[in-house]
Amino acid sequence: MFYDKKESVITPPAIDFQDRSTKKRFNLWMTKSNLLQIRLISALTGILYMIAALINSLVVSGDILGLMITIHLYVMPPFLFLISLMTYKKELYRLFIFLLMLSPVVATIGNLLITSKVEDPALYMTELYLIIFWIFTVSGLRLWQATISALTTVVVIFLVTYFFFSLSLESFVMHCFWMLASFSFGFLVAYLLEKSHKEVFSTHEQLTQLAMTDTLTGLYNRAKLDELLQDELNRSKYLHQPFGLAIMDIDHFKKINDSYGHQVGDTILKEIGKLITEELRSTDKVIRWGGEEFLILYRETDKKEVLKRIETLRLHIEKHLFPISTMITASFGLTLYTKDDTIDSIIQRADNALYLAKNNGRNCTEFI
Repeated sequence: MFYDKKESVITPPAIDFQDRSTKKRFNLWMTKSNLLQIRLISALTGILYMIAALINSLVVSGDILGLMITIHLYVMPPFLFLISLMTYKKELYRLFIFLLMLSPVVATIGNLLITSKVEDPALYMTELYLIIFWIFTVSGLRLWQATISALTTVVVIFLVTYFFFSLSLESFVMHCFWMLASFSFGFLVAYLLEKSHKEVFSTHEQLTQLAMTDTLTGLYNRAKLDELLQDELNRSKYLHQPFGLAIMDIDHFKKINDSYGHQVGDTILKEIGKLITEELRSTDKVIRWGGEEFLILYRETDKKEVLKRIETLRLHIEKHLFPISTMITASFGLTLYTKDDTIDSIIQRADNALYLAKNNGRNCTEFI
C-alpha cells in the first residue's frame, strides 16, 4: 500500500508491480527469501549425488563405474557445495545465481555421457526429467531464471538424444513427452509460486504501510517518525546539509471539538493534512504527531527558505474555508539540524519553539 501525497489516501499496489520502485523492493525481498533455500537445496542435492555415487559403487561394475563416480562424486557435489557456500557472500549473488542456472546443464551433460555408454539408457534417463522438475520447483531460481535454465537443459537433451542416441521412434516420442510433462508441470508450479510470492509481498507491504500510517489523514504516524528522522540525521551528517523540523499545532482545537463535535474535528484534521501535503516538496515529509499536532521534515533547506515555506502554509490554513464559521489557525515551532543532534534533542528544540509560539499569541512561527 502506498501513500498518495496529493490525494491523502492509501491505495493497494497491483500484483504485477508495474511501479519500478515496488518491483525493486520485491526483487530485494525475493533475494533475501531465496538465499536460505538455495543454500540448503544446493547442499542437499550435492549430498544426494554423493549417495548416488555410493550406490553406483555397489551395483555397477566395469568401465562405466569410473565415469559415474567422476560425475556423481567429483563433479556435481563440489559444484553444488560451492554454490551453497557462495550464498554467504551477498556480493556474489549474480555469480552464484549464474552457476545455479548452469548446474542443471552440467548435470544433464553428465547424465547423457553416462546413458550413452549403457545398454539400457531408459534406466538412467529418468534423472533428466527430475532435473527439469528440480529447476522449477526447488532450486530457488526465479521464474525467468528457471525458465532459461530449463529451456537450455531441454534443448541439450533433445539434440543429444536425437543425434547421438539410438532410440526407437516409440522410445524417442515417449522421451519427448516426459520432457514436455516435466517442463509443463514444473513451469506451472514455478509460475504459481511466483504469483504467491507477489501476493505475500503485497500483503506484507500493505501491513507495513498500515502500521506506519495514520488511518484518519493517510499521513505517516508516530511509528514512522524515528525512522524518518534517523535517516535525515544520518544524511545530514554525511552530506553536511541541514534539514528543518517543524511541529505544527492547530490553535484551540479542543474548543472546535467541543463546539462542533469530533466528526467535524476529524474532517478538519483531514483537510489540514491535505493542505500541508500540497505545500510540500516531494522530498519533504509530514507526520501526524498526535491529536491536532503535525510534524514536518524539510529536507536540504536553510532558515530563510523554511520560514518562507512555513509562512505560506500558515496563511494557506488561515485563509482556507473550513466547514465551520470559526476561523482556524495554526502555530509552528521550527528548528534546524545542528551538529551532534539526536532524535530527542531536535524534537525537544522544535517543541520548545512551538511552546513559544503559543505563548506569543498563536497563529505564528517561532524559531530556536
